Amino acid sequence: MCDAFVSPPSLLVLRKLRISSSPNGSTTSYKPSIRSKYPSVHASVSQNHSYRWSLQGMTALVTGGTRGIGHAIVEELAGHGAIVHTCARNESELNNCLKGWVDEGFEITGSVCDVSLQHDREKLIKEVSCLFGGKLYILVNNVGTNIRKPMVELTSKEFTTMLSTNFESVFHISQLSHPLLKASKSGSIVFTSSVSGFVSLKSMTVQGATKGAINQLTRNLACEWAKDGIRSNAVAPWYIKTSMVEQVLSNKEYVEEVLDCTPLGRLGDPKEVSSLVAFLCMPASSYITGQIICVDGGMSINGFYPRHG
Repeated sequence: MCDAFVSPPSLLVLRKLRISSSPNGSTTSYKPSIRSKYPSVHASVSQNHSYRWSLQGMTALVTGGTRGIGHAIVEELAGHGAIVHTCARNESELNNCLKGWVDEGFEITGSVCDVSLQHDREKLIKEVSCLFGGKLYILVNNVGTNIRKPMVELTSKEFTTMLSTNFESVFHISQLSHPLLKASKSGSIVFTSSVSGFVSLKSMTVQGATKGAINQLTRNLACEWAKDGIRSNAVAPWYIKTSMVEQVLSNKEYVEEVLDCTPLGRLGDPKEVSSLVAFLCMPASSYITGQIICVDGGMSINGFYPRHG
């Protein structure tokens, strides 16, 4: 008798069937016959599986959702059933995106907001609270910027701009969102960090410092807010094909250097980041918190591993 894979015993009833190995039936043996005892259980298992891998009906706020990674995250969450609100500084750009999303059948709303400004942040969270009845399941702190200059050339104004946009905004928005996330009893925060928070990158000293701060904030909130049913994680991309890096990547020699230190040998796509963000918000990832996951084609773990020679 050969071994066979069998479903869990609780779903089955085993019956012995008599089998003859000769025409006159002188030699007999028995093998189990499997039939479903609880047909409805299969449907239940299927429903549970669907729930774990879905965001159906969950409310979400994604900052900076009209371009690049943020745009991909908005569509990814909405595609999995989430009801999404996003924000951007450019009203015209926001309206164009909203129109396109409505045409595609997504439940997405938006508001104009400069997250680097305290008043705008407070107004945004009040709008979200009213829109979602005081409950927020998902917060994606996605907005970020960089000013590419050597450390000694950065002005105090440029330093303040990066600090307020990249770190102060995510700290304050998380703080303001805490009551809404707690009210959902199953809140999830995802920060958009960067590999610059792990390794040294040219002309990204201050940006790397703000991302390093985000990484530690991610860990601390995972511990501090766990009692409130809130998880906290971050994604840390390398070069992703977005408008933010178009100018840098127009230099072919520079691109070759980027690819040389990336084991997968290519740039990333926004959807390769947004898919991870969606997973981190799903019930399927409910035991994952305090993690910063690099989406970098292997760049951050690449030592001296030449592609040639």
